[in-house]
Amino acid sequence: MQQPFKNLAQALGLSTEEERKRTRAAEVKARAKSARSKAKVEKAEPTRTESEEEQTLFEQAMTGIKPLKGRGREVPTPVVQAVGRSPAEPHDPVRDLARIVNGECEFLLEFTNEYMQGRVQGLDQRTLDKLKAGVFSVENHLDLHGMNSDQAQIALTEFIRSSYVSGRKCVLVVTGRGRNSPHGMSVLRQELQVWLTRYPLKRIVLAFATAQPRHGGAGAIYVLLRSLKKQRGKVLWEEVFVHLEG
Repeated sequence: MQQPFKNLAQALGLSTEEERKRTRAAEVKARAKSARSKAKVEKAEPTRTESEEEQTLFEQAMTGIKPLKGRGREVPTPVVQAVGRSPAEPHDPVRDLARIVNGECEFLLEFTNEYMQGRVQGLDQRTLDKLKAGVFSVENHLDLHGMNSDQAQIALTEFIRSSYVSGRKCVLVVTGRGRNSPHGMSVLRQELQVWLTRYPLKRIVLAFATAQPRHGGAGAIYVLLRSLKKQRGKVLWEEVFVHLEG
């Protein structure tokens, strides 16, 4: 048999044995490449049987569990209650006078048709006696003549507040003797002791007493104020005036 490529192989300097080795090497390389490609495909794409088994196991594990509404874990929103100061107690003259008469007050009080005095519990008697005698210099005064009850309460509250923050110690409030009032008694004079012994004025009033004749006698009252302390006992005056003005 003729071998047409034998002379060509010899011409190229390749023996028959070398050709066979090269051919086998090429075949092995091709098979290895094919095997690697197949392995990549199998790794990237799991078989249908594996996917079905995983789905079945997942469904079994989730049996009896209800899904949450929305997305993610539901966390209840905490209810935060607003913290604020309760509004000032409504003024009730009858109730307030009853408290004074029954001793339900932070002040020690004495009063008649012509005379009144009061001091916060704990204040020494000597200080009250000096106030009654007119020893303290009057540093400011307020005249309530011609005002009705509502007007007088607002005016008194503002007067005491401004005197307090200005560092005044003793002030004078003129109410009139009430000769034209029912039973000859000043309505404002009766209410004055109530206003001075309830919030907010009770926070800054130490004592009060009927004035000496030179300052108006039974128609006027001395009021002794606490020393101003900015860090303690703050009064929310804005809330007080909103309440008073309705």
